[in-house]
Amino acid sequence: LAQRSRFCMVGGARDLILFKDNYLLVGFISILVLSFVTNLAFGYFNLGFADQPVAHTDWLWNFLGMIVVGWGSVLLGGCPLRQLILSGEGNTDSAITCMGLLVGAAICHNFGLASSAAGPTFNGKIAAVICFVFLGIVSYFNSDSLLEK
Repeated sequence: LAQRSRFCMVGGARDLILFKDNYLLVGFISILVLSFVTNLAFGYFNLGFADQPVAHTDWLWNFLGMIVVGWGSVLLGGCPLRQLILSGEGNTDSAITCMGLLVGAAICHNFGLASSAAGPTFNGKIAAVICFVFLGIVSYFNSDSLLEK
């Protein structure tokens, strides 16, 4: 279903902003509504940061971490789900991306970068800042104005 519909969480926002096309955004909104209704029905919904399972309440680092994920996904051409779907279709770039996601998760958990309910780690904060710098450099060197020179 995700393959047939070209479902991508990041692609919906990207296409709306860049191409004024809301086709992929409908899937994104559908997932949000369905998740909300399902969590309400099963009693798992907790509004806000407090009392969330295995989550900390430091909103700033939650927000910055999600910006890194979104920015990186836009540069990759799709969210992690889209990369997984494309790798299943035989796209080697997406397969390498999926392997990178697995290796990155292993590094984060083995070297103390991953956050826990106790809060974000110091090393995790440094890693987030490094990711911002790296994504900025990649974005700059792949910008249209620089590539046209």
